[in-house]
Amino acid sequence: MRTPAPGPRLLFLGLPGDWAGELAALAVRDARRAVRLRTVAGGPPVSEAAAGSWELVRRRPRQPRPEPGRPRPSPYKSLGITVLPGLTPDASATGAQPAGHDGLVVVTGVGERAWWERRLLFHHVQRALGDNRAQRMVLAVTGLGRRAGAAELAEAVRPWASYLGSGASAGRLYGVTVPVRFPGGARGTRPGVPLLWHLGADSELTSRQRRLTDARLAEARTPGSPLALREWERVDRVLHAAPVPPDRTVRVTVVGAPGAGRTTVLAAAHRVLGPERPGLWLHLPDPGALHDLITRRRALEEDTTPSTPGTPNPDRRHWHFQLADGTVPVMDVDWLEADTRGARPDLADRVRDSQCVIVAVDAGLLDVPLDEGRTAELRERTGAATADELIQAAATFHRDADGLPPQVVLLLTGVDRLLRDGRPLRTRAGLLDDFRRLVPAAFAPGVLTALCPVSAGTGEADPPTGVEAPYWLLLLQQLRREAHRLTAVAAGEEEKAGRLRERAERRKETTSKWNPVSRVLGFADGKRADRGEGRARAARDAAAANSEIEKLLHRDLRDTTVLLGGEPYGTGSTGSTTGS
Repeated sequence: MRTPAPGPRLLFLGLPGDWAGELAALAVRDARRAVRLRTVAGGPPVSEAAAGSWELVRRRPRQPRPEPGRPRPSPYKSLGITVLPGLTPDASATGAQPAGHDGLVVVTGVGERAWWERRLLFHHVQRALGDNRAQRMVLAVTGLGRRAGAAELAEAVRPWASYLGSGASAGRLYGVTVPVRFPGGARGTRPGVPLLWHLGADSELTSRQRRLTDARLAEARTPGSPLALREWERVDRVLHAAPVPPDRTVRVTVVGAPGAGRTTVLAAAHRVLGPERPGLWLHLPDPGALHDLITRRRALEEDTTPSTPGTPNPDRRHWHFQLADGTVPVMDVDWLEADTRGARPDLADRVRDSQCVIVAVDAGLLDVPLDEGRTAELRERTGAATADELIQAAATFHRDADGLPPQVVLLLTGVDRLLRDGRPLRTRAGLLDDFRRLVPAAFAPGVLTALCPVSAGTGEADPPTGVEAPYWLLLLQQLRREAHRLTAVAAGEEEKAGRLRERAERRKETTSKWNPVSRVLGFADGKRADRGEGRARAARDAAAANSEIEKLLHRDLRDTTVLLGGEPYGTGSTGSTTGS
């Protein structure tokens, strides 16, 4: 047998108990009935916690005769299958995920799962879509009972709504949702061909194989359920996920004192901003960082002490994560936590290059209004004095360079401690007055500042509150920066067009109209001026569109007080209380 040509590689993912390994084995066994397929090496996983892999060979359809002098292609093509059946936090934190796969089979079971288990599965799926070539996905729903119908299937698929062709995901993936019942269940139990041959290799199927595959997919439909089989827009070639451009990388510097709850609030945001919710969600590509945040949050919810051996010095903590819309990364976030008690000249360049500076303060320190005596003490105790100097230097630098200074987020952590018998002890106007004493540079002209009272919560009965606001503010700052850049581009194009038109008019007045060279040069200057004015109008229209999007974003920030230069900006209100 001649050397097989390389074929597609498929990756099966699933949580323990969802039968990912069994599903892969059944799919291979069932596919042998439709195509000539034989195992070359490997086999299914030995247990739920172990990975398995197959190398298979199948006979391809009849190939055209090669040109004279060229070798005849092999009639065989390889097929690689890798299974990660039991995804656990420990295995995810230490193990490497295989790369280079063309298709992805996500196995999800019916029934409730802990939030961190779902997040773990989403994490691996996102890594597979970003790190591999996988741009086609099958969502295989297992564990359906004999009488399961549309409602059960829709509930199982609901957490995957952001992946199922909605929003920015449409057109990037081609996949199907297949309800799977193992032998002993209802009719149409066999998964088989649909899982294997609708992942990028269907263009090489024979007519008989394609008819059989389509018939099997039709059998997989659940009557009355639009989610039983949901196909994304077909693509004829693999679309590689584009990396996030450098200008979408957002640097965030979180300053304050240890114990203010900076990492706790980040873990709470990771708990709330999941891919199962509509809109943007928070994805950590690094499995070690993901494991750390999950461990911290679970320890808080289960009231235990997290064990994180090898954790870096908490005085300076670095995180890298993404804000994604479905499968598409929207923004890379470079997140640095730093202790600013005392002088920190090493942070000057970092703060100057940051798009956002978050000043974290424990709400328990502001249960009563500040006076002059306590202001000096708290400025040193919370690190606000050094933060104020860094923000002021950065604002001065950007003002001299005609740029936008970093956005400032006043993060008031543990705001539930400002409630007594369900009533707020402080108003937001009073808290803003305290922050004017602590961080006066945050209220300087041109600085966009937001007051974000947040609570990390402790579980389902006490959920996090307000932790999404800092990430919507990052979007707001990016929109402002883009509008600022577009306005500068429009002004430059208009100035250049004005000079060209003035030169064309001057040449028309000072030279003879019978001079052909002058006529041609004047006509060219006029045309270039017209194009420049068109580019200026396009840039201003784009800036205006950014402003409209910004107004929509303010709807999500209506409970957040936003100030520009110390004055209300957007829909923020300085008169609301901490309890609103």
